[in-house]
Amino acid sequence: MKSKLYSLLSLALGLMAQPILAQQQVKYELSFPNAVHHEAEVKVTFSDITTDTLKVLMPRTSPGRYAIHEFAKNVYNVHAADAQGNTLQVFRPNTYEWNVLGHKGTVTISYTLFADHADGTYAGVDETHAHLNMPATLMHARNFEQAPATVTFNIPQGSNWKVATQLKQEQGTTYSAPNFQYLMDSPTELSDFSFAEWTVNDKGKPKTIQVALHHNGTKEQFQQYVDQTKKIVAEQRAVFGELPAYDFGRYTFIGCYMPQATGDGMEHRNSTILTSSDLWHQLWSHS
Repeated sequence: MKSKLYSLLSLALGLMAQPILAQQQVKYELSFPNAVHHEAEVKVTFSDITTDTLKVLMPRTSPGRYAIHEFAKNVYNVHAADAQGNTLQVFRPNTYEWNVLGHKGTVTISYTLFADHADGTYAGVDETHAHLNMPATLMHARNFEQAPATVTFNIPQGSNWKVATQLKQEQGTTYSAPNFQYLMDSPTELSDFSFAEWTVNDKGKPKTIQVALHHNGTKEQFQQYVDQTKKIVAEQRAVFGELPAYDFGRYTFIGCYMPQATGDGMEHRNSTILTSSDLWHQLWSHS
């Protein structure tokens, strides 16, 4: 009996003495100092890298888009640094990948993104908004597919931009995703959008539906858009008998109806992105 207890105690002490491995994390930071020229500045830090070479990639396609888009074509000024800010060499083996050596476990990649196409596939940045499809916006790294990620949006000083996204809000303008797949499936609109939300009691469970609409129409047109959205939600619930179990208890309709937007729409896990250059045409065609 003493021998068994001694063995168990030794095992427990041995496990306690093992080093606790830190979880890999990805941290993004987006800024828009040159929005007038359709540029976004992106920084991403990969921590606890387990390989000698960090392989960083720009996505080549997007959820629901069955085609190759090569989003790397809109990325330039790529630089890499270690945790102390020392410059690291970057090798580019192909058009969509950057390899970094000598990192000592942490790498921060910085780059400029050109974004002038606001729709469901690409990204659009100007003085009025940042319309971001994540595969067209964010680099990622091999072996970090399951790592949690945070994204901090630095709102331009003097603007009234807000954040509309299915990502989980952590604090202020910092949001999170549990993994790479969820992050890539989370379109985001930063602008002075109109906003409305309502709660549906679905089989005893409250579920929040949101509408965030960037537009230059009237308050009456926005309300008409919201009313039509409510009808769509009610009809969907009637067809299936219930609403889905949304992450964080909410579903967000994100709309950009501005002259610089291109007509499009794409459904995501807990949100839908809709774009058009004419709000009134959309209201008339669906009335």
